Amino acid sequence: MAGTTTATPTPVARKPTAIAAEDEMLNESIKHEFPGADINIGALRKALPARVFEKSLPISMAYFAFDTVVLAGLFVLYANFFLPERHWSLGLWAAYAVWFNVTGIMLWSLFVVGHDCGHGSFSNHKHVNATVGHLSHGFLLVPFWPWARSHAQHHQFHNHKEKDMSHTWSTPSEEIMGAKFIKNQPFLVPVAYAFLYLLAGLPDGSHFLPWSKLFRNNKERAQCAFSVGVVLTYLVAIRYASGSWTTFNYAYVVPWLAYNTWLYAVTYLQHHTAGTQVYSEKNWTFTTGAVQTVDRVYGYGILDKLIHNITDGHVAHHLMYTSIPHYRLMEATPIVAKVLGPSYRKVEGFPLWEFLKSHWYSTRPILSWLPEKGMWKMKYPSEVAAETKQE
Repeated sequence: MAGTTTATPTPVARKPTAIAAEDEMLNESIKHEFPGADINIGALRKALPARVFEKSLPISMAYFAFDTVVLAGLFVLYANFFLPERHWSLGLWAAYAVWFNVTGIMLWSLFVVGHDCGHGSFSNHKHVNATVGHLSHGFLLVPFWPWARSHAQHHQFHNHKEKDMSHTWSTPSEEIMGAKFIKNQPFLVPVAYAFLYLLAGLPDGSHFLPWSKLFRNNKERAQCAFSVGVVLTYLVAIRYASGSWTTFNYAYVVPWLAYNTWLYAVTYLQHHTAGTQVYSEKNWTFTTGAVQTVDRVYGYGILDKLIHNITDGHVAHHLMYTSIPHYRLMEATPIVAKVLGPSYRKVEGFPLWEFLKSHWYSTRPILSWLPEKGMWKMKYPSEVAAETKQE
């Protein structure tokens, strides 16, 4: 009896349009779960006009000179209107409150100039960047080279769970007692950056001690010693110029605390908001980390201009932090936003309430582990409670 054969069914080829549709759905899913994963830095650079990468030493020096002259004028104003510091009327106290806040903002502006120096975007000359960086940051009691070291790693590994520096990423169970105390109330904000981060070294290592874990070799330790020497020289000179401890405190320390408040608040809000994603070594990439940065507008753009657009041009800055000086950021930002599409994040409005909410024990966002995605996400306690209730 003749055997029977079973015909093997011929596979039906999928149409190219069907394959393309599936690929597009996959790409959209990846972009949604991992914003920035599809961004190519080379292509982004090509989309920007060449002039945004031009570092002009005269323009950079003009901004440094402007901040320095305005600050000098504010200190002259203090000497003429507020000395001696006794028997002040209510009106003079009100004027002083305005003065130290304006001075604090201008000190923050001066920090941003030194910030460009640390990235090398101030000029194409390393010795100029180092000189202006020490002149600006030294006056603010920030050791320039150690700060540049930790800040460079912050940019290089932004939103990497283990390697990011400055504002650390910790789940509630990982937070040390000191970190909990700082984040559970806003009252230590004026001293958190200078005393707890730069000096005490929580958590990256002291920026003032050459034997700190922050430094990797003897060159960096020697740079630390030099930068700290500049800071101490400034501190002695400012105290001597003040004439008395009272004047030193009123004319320098109080606005310096206002500057530290601005520095901490702005940098925190640039990198933290509900939905911020943090990645492990396994799934982190430079672009997925960089696009977690947030652009924010302060004071209808007027204040942003005064503080050199470090607030509303921060996404572009993070993507190309060594290439674009601060005075080119606002030309680059609309193009960057268009290229990033849904991955671009911007929050309008002065975020005072959001900042206070993020530094109160019962409302501050929590870093939560998402095992199905292999990442962490910032969530408000109300979100976590609602998800727990649904489970």
